[in-house]
Amino acid sequence: MLNETYRNRAEMKVLLVFLFVTTAGISLPSQAELSTLFTTPQERQIINTNRYKSDKVVTRPIQAPEPESEIKEIRQLIHEKVEISFTITGITISNSGPNTVWINNQAYEEGERLEDNSRFKVIAGEDIKVRITTPDGKHYYATSGETIDVTYLVPASN
Repeated sequence: MLNETYRNRAEMKVLLVFLFVTTAGISLPSQAELSTLFTTPQERQIINTNRYKSDKVVTRPIQAPEPESEIKEIRQLIHEKVEISFTITGITISNSGPNTVWINNQAYEEGERLEDNSRFKVIAGEDIKVRITTPDGKHYYATSGETIDVTYLVPASN
């Protein structure tokens, strides 16, 4: 064990002597070489003016919008109540394409809109459900074999 310790120390001494000898010939850069890394204030100003030549800010006068002369007609917003039933007659989950849902015995691929402009999304998980979103943003959930009654308001045409 002692022989090994002395051998490691001897190797370290040889290594240190080798490093000292090989790095002795390396010279540090002179002060003249270092000064080329920095610029004078005048050189810096020339660099900045050349760099930002195309970034000039152009100001334009802002024109005020023209005032509306008269209010022509005021219409009261009237909503119609829509009541519709959706029966989910089947759901097909696909790994290679869009899912398909049969609603009121008509097939729809996920992403299509229903006849009343509602949207639907298949939610796969423990229970596979269909989420129907009505045009007014309400969500309704159903699974295969269920019928849901949906009610929402749409703007009526005057």
